[in-house]
Amino acid sequence: MSAAQVKMNEVSAQLALSATTRRADPTTLFAAQRQLVIIVERLEDWASYFPSEDLISAQDYLEKPLKATAGKRVQVINLCRSYKYLGHGYYCSLLAEARQHNVIPSVKTISELTRKSLYGLALDDLDKLLETALQDHPYDDTEGFTLTLYFGQTTLEPLKDLARQLFEVFPCPILMVEFRKRDNWHIASIKAGALPRLRDDQQDEFAMALEGFSRNVWRQPSSRRMARYDLAILHDPQEQLPPSNTEALANFIRVGQRLGIDVELIEKKDYARLAEYDALLIRETTALTTTPTALPRRPRARGWW
Repeated sequence: MSAAQVKMNEVSAQLALSATTRRADPTTLFAAQRQLVIIVERLEDWASYFPSEDLISAQDYLEKPLKATAGKRVQVINLCRSYKYLGHGYYCSLLAEARQHNVIPSVKTISELTRKSLYGLALDDLDKLLETALQDHPYDDTEGFTLTLYFGQTTLEPLKDLARQLFEVFPCPILMVEFRKRDNWHIASIKAGALPRLRDDQQDEFAMALEGFSRNVWRQPSSRRMARYDLAILHDPQEQLPPSNTEALANFIRVGQRLGIDVELIEKKDYARLAEYDALLIRETTALTTTPTALPRRPRARGWW
């Protein structure tokens, strides 16, 4: 039995569901924390998994008002078969943004993935990381390969960091990344993948990645009143001469509370959580090659500006 299958069995036990040939729905574990909405083109696209109350067809999402739970933020995962312009997938993300739901992929991400001229500039730094990652790896003897990523996750150890960074720049549930080698390795193309086209083993990977993504997205429930906005402040606790000292950061948090803004201090290791926030304030020394300079690409990728 594969590790993925073992994991699915564990999830099944936690959900107290009867044994069946279908895979467990990992999203149920997180329903109590925030409201999760999973959009599929057709309900049968979810046939490989247990039924979920979070599931909705694209047609229903577009035509019917969503029954949102009061006081809960809504995270929409758009798994439509295609995100082509004016198609169901495109309109679902467009409507989600109009409803002020957090949605992946965003309309901006969908647009960027349609043309390499739009996303190519974001790949320069990642190509350098790719070259380093594949040194002395069996793939280094090939001319190219395609890798499917699920919420920025891959089982290919040398490319895990690259996969995470690709998801940060292009937040999309399923990404198909084509790698090619001429003199050096480079990313030839990035496309959105489709859930119904996944093989059995890929469905296992997708289910585990969805579970992990859900855990990262939903922060612990709070007894405080619901903040109007969430603000992330990037800082480096180890910096000798930071732009804002500890007292100044505490003032940011205190003023935010008065204004109804939930302020949280984050570090560069918290890249994957940027989707949680409405805005990012950088209070770390900036330079052309440092984290603060590269990090704003992530908010832009999520449609913040």
